[in-house]
Amino acid sequence: MVSAGTGLASQRSRAAGRRERPAGVASHDERCDIREPLMRTLPSCRPETIEALIETSRIRSVHAQDAIYRQGEPVPLTLILVGFGTFRRITLSGQDLSSGIARPGVLFGFSCMASVMSSVELVAVTDCRVAQWPGAELRALAVEDPGLAIDAVDSIATSLHAMIERLEGFLHQDARLRVIRILARYQDLFFGDPAILTRAHLPALIGTSREMTGRVLRQLEREGTVRRIGQTGLELLRPDLLEAGAT
Repeated sequence: MVSAGTGLASQRSRAAGRRERPAGVASHDERCDIREPLMRTLPSCRPETIEALIETSRIRSVHAQDAIYRQGEPVPLTLILVGFGTFRRITLSGQDLSSGIARPGVLFGFSCMASVMSSVELVAVTDCRVAQWPGAELRALAVEDPGLAIDAVDSIATSLHAMIERLEGFLHQDARLRVIRILARYQDLFFGDPAILTRAHLPALIGTSREMTGRVLRQLEREGTVRRIGQTGLELLRPDLLEAGAT
């Protein structure tokens, strides 16, 4: 079994310490948690822009299964400080699709600078503590600091490339390969202690039916790669087989 290590335990401990704080006010620790990913993601920004973002951040807690932001509403720039989220889209036919997992310390939502509505909703998988910024404020900062605009374009281009790769996966990979690659990509979240993702998350992440996903998991179980535990759990028996199948 692959362990998520002490990082998840540390996040749970920090989340517990923050649970009673009101929304909108960043603690000293949260200001540090905001500064590091801003400096990493926005390397072209002026230092005063980074400080302005820290000062204007909106901090709030979101319970598991609640929306961090919703499909069809304005996109805020979002940073998860503690916890995990999933990007979920409900199609016109009512199908639930998940385009990926949002991890702590990664900025999402630079399209907010263009004032577009979100094509997905970001839903908390666990209890989360998040920092957010309205698009109008980010755009105003970009007018004063071209470095912020350049970093935003870089981030959007990277996201577009990742979306095209996922689309190609839906079109050209069979269900077995998609299951294996999702399990390999989020190995620490499916097989960690505790597990963040369960078998229930697989169909939306893979873009196939629960029945088809179950069929692939039973096949992997017969091959000795994984084992199903209880109603929703998974145990990784052979990481080498999983990695080999994902290539």
